[in-house]
Amino acid sequence: MLRTVLAGLRARPLRLLLSAVAIALGVAFVAGAFILSDAVGARLRAGVAFETRGVDASISATGRGAVLDDTTVAKVRAVPGVAAAEGRVTASAPLRDTTGRPRDSAVTALAADPGLRPFDLAGGRFPRTDGEIAMDGPTAAGRALGQPVTVFGEDGRPRTFTLVGTVTRPADSGLGGAPLVLLPEAVHELAPSTAIGEIVVRAPDAPRLVADLTRAVGGRGVDVLTGREAAAQLLRETAPDSTGLTKFFTAFAVLAMIVAAMVITNSFTILVTQRARELALLRCIGAGKRQVFAGVLAEAVVVGAVASVAGLSGGLGIAAVLQAITGETVHLPLAGRTIVAASAIGVLVTVAAAALPAWAATRVAPVEALRTPLEGRSARPRWPRAVVAGVLLAGGVAAVVVALNVGAESGAAFAVTAMVACLAALLAAGPLLAGPVVRLLGVAGTPLLGRPARLAALNADRNPKRTAASAAALTIGLAVVALVTTMAAGVEAGRGQGLDEQLRADFVVTSVAATRPLPTTLADTLAAVPGVAVAAPRHSFSGDLGPYGPYAMAAVRGDVLGSLLRPAVLSGRLDRLGPGELAVSKELAAQTGLAVGDTVRAGPVDRPVPLRVVAVYDAVDAPGADLGLALVDLGQQAAIARGDHGYDDSVLVRLDSGVSANQVRPALEQALAGAPLARLDSVAEVEDQLSAPLRGTLDLLWALTALAVLIAFAGIANTLSLSVLERTRESALLRALGLTRAGLGATIAAESVFVALLGAACGLALGVGSAWLMTRVASTPGEPVLFALPWARLGVLVAAAVLAAPLAALLPARRAARGSLTAGMAEL
Repeated sequence: MLRTVLAGLRARPLRLLLSAVAIALGVAFVAGAFILSDAVGARLRAGVAFETRGVDASISATGRGAVLDDTTVAKVRAVPGVAAAEGRVTASAPLRDTTGRPRDSAVTALAADPGLRPFDLAGGRFPRTDGEIAMDGPTAAGRALGQPVTVFGEDGRPRTFTLVGTVTRPADSGLGGAPLVLLPEAVHELAPSTAIGEIVVRAPDAPRLVADLTRAVGGRGVDVLTGREAAAQLLRETAPDSTGLTKFFTAFAVLAMIVAAMVITNSFTILVTQRARELALLRCIGAGKRQVFAGVLAEAVVVGAVASVAGLSGGLGIAAVLQAITGETVHLPLAGRTIVAASAIGVLVTVAAAALPAWAATRVAPVEALRTPLEGRSARPRWPRAVVAGVLLAGGVAAVVVALNVGAESGAAFAVTAMVACLAALLAAGPLLAGPVVRLLGVAGTPLLGRPARLAALNADRNPKRTAASAAALTIGLAVVALVTTMAAGVEAGRGQGLDEQLRADFVVTSVAATRPLPTTLADTLAAVPGVAVAAPRHSFSGDLGPYGPYAMAAVRGDVLGSLLRPAVLSGRLDRLGPGELAVSKELAAQTGLAVGDTVRAGPVDRPVPLRVVAVYDAVDAPGADLGLALVDLGQQAAIARGDHGYDDSVLVRLDSGVSANQVRPALEQALAGAPLARLDSVAEVEDQLSAPLRGTLDLLWALTALAVLIAFAGIANTLSLSVLERTRESALLRALGLTRAGLGATIAAESVFVALLGAACGLALGVGSAWLMTRVASTPGEPVLFALPWARLGVLVAAAVLAAPLAALLPARRAARGSLTAGMAEL
């Protein structure tokens, strides 16, 4: 039996190679998911190694009251064996970009010792005087060496430096790093209150040096570590939680493997059917059912092993391409876990997918298989399938009804249940739908394609199970793409509507430096600009709410509520807010149990301020317009705030009706000349800032789900190729009756298009329907999620499916057209 299996592998390399394509793509996705997850850690380790290169000892102040200063650096340099010691200082330093607008940034001091600099020179030179500056590549984009650069100090005053060089460092490691480099004296002038964050030391005898440094400056909250210990500590402190990322990629890997499993099951079903006489002959000459079953599975093991090797190589390519697309440094860590998992999954999925066709091959009587071909023997669906599909659909509809009538958290669980049930019902009913759909497509395509459309419909309708199985893989892939795309469009549209309904401002003014609040008179200055109707300040601060503890709160003028700010009110009233009144968010109400009518004794214990809850609200979270967990009148802030000022200030500006924002903007920017750290953004620009991360995530999701769709089209091509081999005699007969080679190729291409249209229609219906349900469940008054169909993206999706279908049929059609008439007529 082993010799028979090996002979079969040698005799059918092309058929098995086609079957291996789908599983190779699925394994590539699994391997790529593992590699991308490991690349996050590899990128961070590379960044930590770069940050701590040349450091033999690290001194940091970790205890309360411990401070590192120039005196400490001098003591370190005086320790015998110290070759160099540098104090690392990083401070906030907003700068004016190439458009003249302020933006947040940071500055670091240039170490005198080249071996202790956590960056490399990319162009030009390092600063030599207090008036020179170096910048990293992205920050320096659009500037030429020798140009002036305006940087703001912690006092808010602008300083001008000359750009003399650019530096480079691993910008995507997750460690951040200051993009501006100045001499230590210039950094001290910009931020005189900024202390030394770390002292790094270079020495040839590091272990002994640590003991000497500990005696010299250690203790009293000052820790001395070796360079390796400092690197390990930095890695622990900055290591991201990769659990969510791993789950994210794993989910798409599972999707790819499910699609691949469906394709491979369909492929092996066709292969086993085509070899029915061969397997029956083996049974007649003594092979048992177990031997036939094991023989088919042995072929599956070989296919899975070969595909896993190819898929592992493909996973490296996928990981590299995705990292390059997102602009990250390419890291391709290939761990033993990745190799074992990808190989095991590839083999196990292939064997599991081939088990059902192999088992079906043992159930056919040898004499029956030898007497008649089995193609089409059980092609027609039976009534139990309709019963199963009906039960699953009823369960899905019931889950939809429950999801729409319970809370958001429970509703999400029932919505997922409904989607899975409807998908299962669609897959079960696929053979029942395939026949009528392809016949309808054949009628619709006849005026355009003529006879090939009718023949394609007959071919697809002859075995609706196979047609449905080929379309099912595409259905799943397109359903996920349609769901994600529609949900993303709904979230983006909901945020826009939430901002429009709750923030009736035209502009938002914020400070680019958290340590430098906006001038207290700025709101009045902006209100005096012609065309401005209202300019109202908003402060975010940490406030005490009596026994409930400190919370992030916001303060606004009470008279702007209901006009300039209109958060969604869940209970109570919020048309204005006066002294002694408090509005709480739904999150704070859920945490504390506060409700309308309750009174809170806020502020210091010795000077409590009674505040009565007048409303519970749900507000959209937007830059410069965040209302925090609680909202009070601006006059109450000083009495209940922890500290002397808010940590986030903004001014909301609304224009007179009929006044164009483009007309007033120059006057507003001129009024902000006295507040150089103030940044002016229109509400449209704020919406764009909120949507940018979502669009980036959507592009990544499209790239990931595109692979699942690619697997599905590989399955269509595979099914058509095997079907062409199966119908060799039929194709030859059609050509003998007058069908041209071009007509035969068009027939196969049309069949591919019909299968693609069937899968696309089912996938779009399921994906869009699921998106509608999720938007209804996920939407809240504060952050609505709208059901907004992204027609352009969905149109691209359908067009891609229709255009890719003929490409998938290209090789099968060419093979069928090039076949010999006489050889085809002689085929058994």
